[in-house]
Amino acid sequence: YFAAVRHGVFCELGQGVVDFPTILRRLEARAYAGWLLVEQDVLPGLGTPKESARRNREYLRSIGA
Repeated sequence: YFAAVRHGVFCELGQGVVDFPTILRRLEARAYAGWLLVEQDVLPGLGTPKESARRNREYLRSIGA
């Protein structure tokens, strides 16, 4: 866990290696109409949980989610 934290594994959405826009496009191409869940751990340096949630939601909106 601590090694993962040091390597930035638990970053906010859009800051890591997950290609969320491609995932959304592929789901849309398959007419997926279910729920999606995104979990975010808030680590020291990311601010409050509310601030982190706001930034994550802004990112999701920016990619059409």
